[in-house]
Amino acid sequence: MQPQAVRWGIAGIGQIAHRFAADLTQHCPDAMLYGAAARSVTRATEFISEFQGIKSYASYEEMAADPNIEAVYIATINPTHKSLIELYLQHGKHVLVEKPALTNTADWDEMFTLARKQNRLLIEAMKTITFPAYRSLRQFIQNNHIQISHIDAAYGGAVPFDINNRVFAPDLCGGASLDVGVYPLWLYADLCDCLGLSTGELTTQFVQNNPQTRVDETAIYQFSGPVSGTIGASITNDMERIAILSGPNVKIVIQDKWWNPKVIDIEYQGEQFQISPQTQGGGFEHEIQHVSRLIQNKASSSDIIKESTSRTVIEIVETSLIKNGFTHLTARNI
Repeated sequence: MQPQAVRWGIAGIGQIAHRFAADLTQHCPDAMLYGAAARSVTRATEFISEFQGIKSYASYEEMAADPNIEAVYIATINPTHKSLIELYLQHGKHVLVEKPALTNTADWDEMFTLARKQNRLLIEAMKTITFPAYRSLRQFIQNNHIQISHIDAAYGGAVPFDINNRVFAPDLCGGASLDVGVYPLWLYADLCDCLGLSTGELTTQFVQNNPQTRVDETAIYQFSGPVSGTIGASITNDMERIAILSGPNVKIVIQDKWWNPKVIDIEYQGEQFQISPQTQGGGFEHEIQHVSRLIQNKASSSDIIKESTSRTVIEIVETSLIKNGFTHLTARNI
């Protein structure tokens, strides 16, 4: 018997929520979009006009109270994540929250404990590692017992300076590390997990082109150890859009845009391979299908988007920001 599609609600209806909704409604047989909520009733109404047949809620609380909603995707700005995670978990919803899920480990531990208590999933929306090409790469590495000694990855784009842009706003948890750095840091941490190794010792270099912003505008995370890594993030500079993994007798290139991995070229022991499975959609469908199936199967956690990796990345960012004078970006949320 075919399991019933999981009924999803979306909290926050910005650009990323539109992309999520488009993939959910077009490419996810195990999910259905039931409703959406925003701070503005007008915005919620406009959203449902694009995705007909779904319900509009006058508030986040109204959607939380609807027993028909099984899972909620939180796509709001970072400082609101904790309060919404707590709201939906307390109302018995599974939660998929945009990255970074939270800005400090204390908040993450508190919310993950609540999820366990409520017997609900709390998963960070790191879609990169759910792409079929990336899943095949992990399998290739494990099947061939490949050693990776260095990972080089970055995510950066020059955003025109505007003090009113959220990426430059400290009160909105802006800055390179929290806005885009979580992508390459997740890649590094997940590959370390794939190899059965811990993340290496860390040194960081933070740069501000516009010091008045009080956010890190460019960050370089340098890891040493069994798996070294050069991990970059920037909101003021364009950075390389491929990721390179190297080791004895192997070079792996995750092609442009590496954070949406669709083509991966491998040179291994003198032979060349390419991983390039056919996909449809904008990339959100993979994480939506994964989480929906976890819910259908009554799973207690994800074996792909691991809680331990979310916590590792949050801890790396939090510790580094504090060490470099950006403690205000990691403050606990209410």
